[in-house]
Amino acid sequence: MAGDLLALLYTVLMIVAVVAFAFVLHRWAHLPAEATRKLIHIGVSNSIFILTGCFDNLDWAMAGLALFVVVNALVVYSGAARLLGMGDRKRDNGLIYFPFSILILILLWDRGLVARHDVVAATLVMGYGDGLAALVGVHFGRHKYSVLNATKSWEGTAVMVLVSLIVYAIFTPYPLWAIAVAAAVAGFFEAVTPLGLDNITVPILTALMGALLC
Repeated sequence: MAGDLLALLYTVLMIVAVVAFAFVLHRWAHLPAEATRKLIHIGVSNSIFILTGCFDNLDWAMAGLALFVVVNALVVYSGAARLLGMGDRKRDNGLIYFPFSILILILLWDRGLVARHDVVAATLVMGYGDGLAALVGVHFGRHKYSVLNATKSWEGTAVMVLVSLIVYAIFTPYPLWAIAVAAAVAGFFEAVTPLGLDNITVPILTALMGALLC
C-alpha cells in the first residue's frame, strides 16, 4: 500500500508540474491557448509510465485517475481553465475525457482484455499524436477537409498517423502490418470523432484493435 501511495504521489506531482509549466509559458511567454492545451495533453500522457509501471494494485491507479476526472471537470466547469487561456467548453472537455479514457484502458488491462503495451501505446498515441497533429494542423495545415462540421487538415492527419506508427513500433511487439492498421485506426477516429470525444475513441479503440490483431 505504501508503494501505491508513493506512486500516486509521483503521478500527482508530475501532472501538477506539467500544468504549472504550461501556466508559466502561457502567462509570461504568451503561449496561445491551443498550444497550452496541447502541451498539457502531451505532458500528461507521459504519466502512463508511472500508472502502468509503479503500482502494485491497479485499483489505486484507477482511483487516482477517477480523482483527476473529477478535478478536471471542476476546473473546466468552474471557469478556472481560463487561467490557462482556455474558454472553449467543448474543446476543454478533452481535459476530462483523456484521464477518463486512460482509466478505461487501465481497467481493460486489469481485466486481461489488453496488454500493458497496448495501454502505453494507445495513451501516447493520443497524447503525442493528437497534440502534435493539432499544432501542425493549426500552423501548417494548408489542405483542409471537413468531417461532421469540424475542419481538419491532411497535414495534421498525416502527423497523427506518423506519430502512431512510431509509437507502436517503439512500444509494442506487433508486426509492421498490425502497426500500420493501428495507426490507420488512430488517424481515422481522430479525424471523424467530434466534440473532443476523440480523447476517448482514439486510445480505447486503438488499444482494442492492437489486442484483437495480435
